[in-house]
Amino acid sequence: MRQWWLCALTLLLAACDALTSPASDAPTVEAIRIDTTVANALARVVTVRLSRPAPARVTWGAEGTKVLTLVSDSVLAEHRFLVPRLRQRRTYTLEAVAEGSASAPVRRTTFTMPAMPSALFAATFTATGTPSHPVQLIEIVGASGGLGGLLMVEDGEIVGHLPVVGSLFGATRRASGTYVLLDPLKGLVEMRIDGSTVRTLPHPATGAPTAYGRIHHDVIATPQQTLLFIANETRLVGADSIVGEALWEWVPETGAVTKRWSAFTELDWNTLRGSRSVPGNWLHGNAISYGPRGNVLMSLRNADHVISIAPDFSRIEWRLGGPTGTLAIDSADVFLGQHYVTEPTPGRVLIFDNGWERPGVPYSRAIEFGIDTIARRATRVWQHRPAPDIYAALVGSARRTDEGRTLMLFGMLQGQNGSTGPITAIEVSSTGAERWRLTAGGTLTRLYRITPVDAVAGEVEGAFKGR
Repeated sequence: MRQWWLCALTLLLAACDALTSPASDAPTVEAIRIDTTVANALARVVTVRLSRPAPARVTWGAEGTKVLTLVSDSVLAEHRFLVPRLRQRRTYTLEAVAEGSASAPVRRTTFTMPAMPSALFAATFTATGTPSHPVQLIEIVGASGGLGGLLMVEDGEIVGHLPVVGSLFGATRRASGTYVLLDPLKGLVEMRIDGSTVRTLPHPATGAPTAYGRIHHDVIATPQQTLLFIANETRLVGADSIVGEALWEWVPETGAVTKRWSAFTELDWNTLRGSRSVPGNWLHGNAISYGPRGNVLMSLRNADHVISIAPDFSRIEWRLGGPTGTLAIDSADVFLGQHYVTEPTPGRVLIFDNGWERPGVPYSRAIEFGIDTIARRATRVWQHRPAPDIYAALVGSARRTDEGRTLMLFGMLQGQNGSTGPITAIEVSSTGAERWRLTAGGTLTRLYRITPVDAVAGEVEGAFKGR
């Protein structure tokens, strides 16, 4: 009897131990592999192999950086993570764990990032203050040494780079996490954060014509996660061969490309001309963005003109600036050679006004208008000029952040086209108080735009489980 009781107790303890043992309770991380051969030199591909299929998480950080984490919800035995926002010459701790069980054991490794590629040393940044978003996406137009593409900058340090050869005049990010860059040689290139190419929509070329003209000066992700882009369109107007603008939509997954709008439908070469309008470059569309109603805002630099296109692309809702504007504007609020436009809230339009050929001492600014289509008037409701003034003859952007701040980029080096420099990004509060400033140096000569983001590949701030 006593032997039977001892045997039963032994079996019960063994069963309890099996139920509480991490080995039987949860899958384990068997191996972590880190791939260093990626086009984005400041990212890594991390492969995590589990003992059985389950979700997984990786967490990483180094001295002086945030601890970041990524989760894969897929139930797999092997997970592949694209780990971004890495900094040169740092030693990182990386932790991997099977997700979903508090008892899952943690596996760790370390890796050291080498120095950045030599081309990236052409770009230097100095940051002061605290930005509303930790990472800035910066489009490079010019830098000596051949540096081009999209930079990712955090705390004044480069934490990512998606390269192109030549000037980058447009970039956007899709909800899937991929980036689309307007490559001057290849066309629209959809890329992963590691720099690998997903798809390409080529420019037209001799022997390879396309329905659309040459793609230029902007691409944006639509609410449907297709891509809307600006392309040249050429038509004969009287005796003149005029190069105007059209908007096209690309569905990367199917390859479909559809024309949505043409400047020739409602705008007139004979009446809408600015000081820079020529037959080979009539309007120079240089920015598109979605408004809160699904309308499309478009900047037409050569005509000092901003328009709102109806959500269904059937008509122009209103025109602001230039010789054929439909909304009255005070003379002190006239914008010249603008390079960006958004509608951050309904009826409020924010423009980066370069001030090209502004009478007197030139300066650039962000200016915001209240749009009244009934009274047919645009009234300035806010503007910001840094002190002292900065004049950027070309490029630049102004964006409203979720926190109500405005982030401006004055993207021209001193001396270029009369610009004062320095190349500077400034974020201000609604009252104009400066909260953050980023000054570019090195051999950078022109930056097109700056876009603030919280993450570059879905990562969020986290904590190590083993600490």
